[in-house]
Amino acid sequence: MLLSQRRFLLKRIFASKFTLLLIACNIALYCVAGFLDSRAFESLSQTSFLIDWGGNVPALTLSGEYWRLFTSMFLHIGFLHLAINMLALWSLGIILEARMRSWVFLGVYLLSGLCGSLVTALWHRDEFFLSCGASGAILGIFGAAIVYGLHDRRMGRPHIPPGNLLFSLVLTFGAGFAFDVDNAAHLGGLLSGALLAGIALYAERLRPVTAAVVLAATGMLGVAALAAVTLDNHDRDMQEQLAAARFGRTLGKMGLLGSDQALWKAPSLEECAAGALAAAARDGLKTPDLRRCAKPGDRDLALLARFMPLQYQSCHAQIAGLRKLYTDAAMQEALTAADQYCGTQTQIYRAIFEEDGGEIDPEKARQARLKMNFLLDQKGMYRTDSAPLRAQASALKGMLRRPGELAWAIIGHSGCPYWSCAR
Repeated sequence: MLLSQRRFLLKRIFASKFTLLLIACNIALYCVAGFLDSRAFESLSQTSFLIDWGGNVPALTLSGEYWRLFTSMFLHIGFLHLAINMLALWSLGIILEARMRSWVFLGVYLLSGLCGSLVTALWHRDEFFLSCGASGAILGIFGAAIVYGLHDRRMGRPHIPPGNLLFSLVLTFGAGFAFDVDNAAHLGGLLSGALLAGIALYAERLRPVTAAVVLAATGMLGVAALAAVTLDNHDRDMQEQLAAARFGRTLGKMGLLGSDQALWKAPSLEECAAGALAAAARDGLKTPDLRRCAKPGDRDLALLARFMPLQYQSCHAQIAGLRKLYTDAAMQEALTAADQYCGTQTQIYRAIFEEDGGEIDPEKARQARLKMNFLLDQKGMYRTDSAPLRAQASALKGMLRRPGELAWAIIGHSGCPYWSCAR
């Protein structure tokens, strides 16, 4: 008796292996992300957490971060959101997966979720909208279950209990109303799941090899169609705006757009470094005395020593991306100057806070800083007769003025992954 029960249990588990695996993946990601990033449990920081960990923000998704279509399917707002969606998945998955081929079930789940994410991105592309959760994929399973249920009932062999369908529907839409309804993802997932189920039912009437070819072709064509629609709706303008907004925020933290945006005590440290470089250049010294700018025991300066180099690393990475988007000659020259400035600042911070900070050419460092200040001069404090320099300044300032309200809203709500946060 015990042996037969154990065999029955193992058979049920094997028949529902992908349902259980998907539930485990969703729970594991929620636990790991929460463990690594405390913002997961902070209501004021949860938006930035969800954006940084892969939430579907249409403007970000359609401007090149296509991976958000997939990652948003496994990301949840909180434990209640996760629990409701996993109960809905479990209630239908263990029945439908046993009725379908397991790989077909997985394909329906993933393609429905991707379709729901894409419909959301297209529907809300002009607004600041954040979507996450497995509900689009679960509605795909729900749509497939309806198609299979109607087919089996017509054939006189009911397999999917109506109670499970109703339970899953109530849970999924309940989660939507509790955490803002993403009707676009629900509709996209539901329709795609029903369509895929219809194809799967048709394949059941074919010979095994032919059915496998039909199902594989359906999966590949589905992925290709999603990719084609996504690429066709690529938003180059928003991509440029977001890149400029990110760069502007980085420049602001570095203190180049006014002390009001700079990290705490960064302006005073910059002033000390500028004085040391000027004195070294004036006196003909090869090595400026930058160590005097580091005050032992100053906790704020210690934080700057840790986090400002990360800003300069971001500066290099962002400039590399901007070069591909802004290709005119003046802009390229301005970005080269900005890249040199960030490299110089990295050397300066190393010289301030490390015993063996390496050698710095005071005059080159001073010139790099002076040029960057001229390029970003907002108050007309600098003058030059050089037409190329004026063109570079105009190009750089014009780029920083490009981002609109949506781009700034997204960047303003974005934080940073747990391994690089300056919090």
